[in-house]
Amino acid sequence: MSVFFFYPILRALSNGRIIRASVSIGLRVLAVVSVLGGGYLLVELLKVIFQPQVPTEAAAGGLLFGIIFFAAVLAVGQIYWYRADSVRELEDSPFTAIPIVSILFRTAGEVYATLGASIAVGGCLFIWIARAYPYALMRGLGDVMPSTSTNLTFLGGLAFLGYVGLISFLVLIFFYFLAESIVVMADIAVHVRLLVGPAPASAPPAPAAAPVAVARCPRCSAVLEPDTRFCSTCGNPIGA
Repeated sequence: MSVFFFYPILRALSNGRIIRASVSIGLRVLAVVSVLGGGYLLVELLKVIFQPQVPTEAAAGGLLFGIIFFAAVLAVGQIYWYRADSVRELEDSPFTAIPIVSILFRTAGEVYATLGASIAVGGCLFIWIARAYPYALMRGLGDVMPSTSTNLTFLGGLAFLGYVGLISFLVLIFFYFLAESIVVMADIAVHVRLLVGPAPASAPPAPAAAPVAVARCPRCSAVLEPDTRFCSTCGNPIGA
């Protein structure tokens, strides 16, 4: 009937097709936006470092930092695009949101770790070359990325590299742990459901045993033992 025009949409929502398609498209949009945003940040960075009052060392270090960071942004765009394909290729399952959320957790960890690694390497080189703190190049990075106060020396650059790189790696492991945890919980729920299953039907009652015939004396009705020739009560002879 035409009144049930919304049924196909509800079925698509139930088996997850619409949700998977929407998330996949959203990740592709994020891939494009991240690359465009990275290009915009690189242009803004170039405007800052090539001002006349900026020292040559700071300009060289800032340019190197910007190139490394933009390469990381391109990698982030590829992460979003790859995970969009992962969501689109998910098969139908009893759970709609859990596999998608697991992939999104992995995506978040990979994006953060990629950007963190680029900042760790680029910031280390910037400290060595410009003798300045790298977060001064792009304001706001210190709010989302790990920051530490370090000496503007060779060892200080190595300390910045090790600290930011370690935090980024730990964040990656944490998000992978979250992604695998929800998948494991879903698998446990599926296996418990299979083990429990429906309640077995009760077995039909066993048929009642047929009553055993009892021999009695025809004179006194006393119970006779098997193969008895005379009644033990009245002495009446019993035929074969």
